[in-house]
Amino acid sequence: MTDPDHDIEQALAALRPLAPGLAVTARLACELDAPASRRGAIIAWSAGLASAAAALVAAFIFLGGVVESEAPHYQLVRVEQSRPDVQFFRPVQMDDGSFARPVRVRWQDTTRWEDARSNTRLINYRPNDQLTLLPLETN
Repeated sequence: MTDPDHDIEQALAALRPLAPGLAVTARLACELDAPASRRGAIIAWSAGLASAAAALVAAFIFLGGVVESEAPHYQLVRVEQSRPDVQFFRPVQMDDGSFARPVRVRWQDTTRWEDARSNTRLINYRPNDQLTLLPLETN
């Protein structure tokens, strides 16, 4: 054949690995057999420690008896809404040729909740800011 890789492929196909020497097999056998005795001890210690940890966790859960406090019962105390701050801006011309005036309105909502048993308060503060366009009629 005229293929230059043909000779290389035939040479590689003819290669056969040699059997490992006696020193290699003896060393592998020694390495594979030695940890077996240690492996049993490690498994035994791991099982013992795991069972002790499980016993401690079970004792903590069942004998600890941590009583959870009741959830708070909030009652609405006050609702406030500030006076709106209104700002008018210069009229702008829209794409269709009409005019509109931008107006911004800002205000704040505050809601206060209390739990009399635990003397806790929850205050919900919400600032609001809205911008809108008011159409202007020109005759």
